[in-house]
Amino acid sequence: MKRPSRTWWLIALVLGLGAAALLVQRRLADRPPLTHLSAADLETLLEGMPESRRAFFSTPEGRRQLADQLRQALAMAQEARRLGLLGRTEVAAQLELQKISILASAYRDRHPEAEISDQEIERFFRTNPMALDQVFAANPQLSRSALNEQVRRQYGELVLLAERARKEGLDRDPRIALQLRIFPEFILQSYLLRELQQRTSVSDEEIRRYYEEHRTEFEQVRARHILFSTRPIARDGNPPPEKETVRRKAQEVLRRARAGEDFAALAREFSDDPGSKDRGGDLDFFGRGRMVREFEEAAFALQPGQISDLVETSYGFHIIKVEARRIAPLDEETRLQIEQTLRQKKIQERITQILKRYPITVEGAPSHS
Repeated sequence: MKRPSRTWWLIALVLGLGAAALLVQRRLADRPPLTHLSAADLETLLEGMPESRRAFFSTPEGRRQLADQLRQALAMAQEARRLGLLGRTEVAAQLELQKISILASAYRDRHPEAEISDQEIERFFRTNPMALDQVFAANPQLSRSALNEQVRRQYGELVLLAERARKEGLDRDPRIALQLRIFPEFILQSYLLRELQQRTSVSDEEIRRYYEEHRTEFEQVRARHILFSTRPIARDGNPPPEKETVRRKAQEVLRRARAGEDFAALAREFSDDPGSKDRGGDLDFFGRGRMVREFEEAAFALQPGQISDLVETSYGFHIIKVEARRIAPLDEETRLQIEQTLRQKKIQERITQILKRYPITVEGAPSHS
C-alpha cells in the first residue's frame, strides 16, 4: 500500500509518555552536560545536514554562526537543567519524541523503501492502548479532531521505525549518536526561552522612561506620494512601458507638482499605487522601518510642504510630499512596540549572563575577527 507522506508534524507535539518520560528525565539528569564539541563533531553535524544548509554552514561565516548557535544551545540547556525544566513531564516527553523521530528518520534514510503494515500499526496500538489518550493528557488544548486516522498511523509508524533502528544499532552510529546527544539541547533551550519570555516583565514606568529617552525613535511623518510603477505587470492587456519612458512621465508630473498644482489631484490621476491613489496618495503617519529604505530616507529628509526629487525603489519612481512631522503618541501600539523591545533586551542580557556562566568550546570554526 502507499506509504503516507512524511509530514512528521507530530514532532511538534508534547506527548505525555508516562513512565517513558520519567525514564528520560532520569537518564538526562544523570548524563554529564555537553560542554565541548570537537572539530570532528562539527564535521559530523555538517555531514548530516540537508545539502542546502550544509552549503552555507560549510563557509567560514556559516561555521561561525553554527558554532555560536551550538554554544548558546548547550549553555542554555545547562541553565534549563539548573532551573528544573527537565523535571517537567512534557519536556522529557518532547525529548523522547525527538529521539524517536531521529531514529525513525535515520532508518528511513538507510531503508527508503521500508514499509510499516497496517497490521503492525494496529498491533502497536493494541499493545499501547493509552498512547493517544496520553497525547491529550499532556495537551489539553488539543481537540480530538486534530488527531485523525492519518496522524494516528504516522505516530505508530514513527515508533515502529525507531524500534527497527535500535535493533539495527543505528543509535550507535557516530552521526546519529551525536544528533541524539545535541538535538535535545536545542529543545531544552526552546523551553528555557519560553520560560524567560513568561518571567520577563516590563513595567509602565520602564515603558514611559524609554519613550522619553528615545523620542527620536518615534518620529513620524505624514506623506503623500505618486508612484510610477516599473514592475513588469501588464495593464489593459499591454506590457508596461520602458523604464526611461516611465521616468520621463514622472519628471513631467514632478514639474507640475513643484509648479503648484494640487498634489492630491495629481496622485489621483497618475499614481499606480492602488492603496493610496483614491486618497490622493495619502499614506497617513508612519515611522521608521515601515517603508522600503530609499523611500524612508527621502521622506524623513523632507520638511512639511517640501516635495522630493524622483525616488527610485523596487516598485518604480515616487514623488513624495511631506505634510507633517510629529513624535508618535504613547498609545497602545507604541507601548507594545516599546514593551517588546525592552523584553527582548532583558532576555538577551540574561542569555549573555548564561553564556558567561557556562563556557562552551566548539572547535573547527573560525574565530570572530
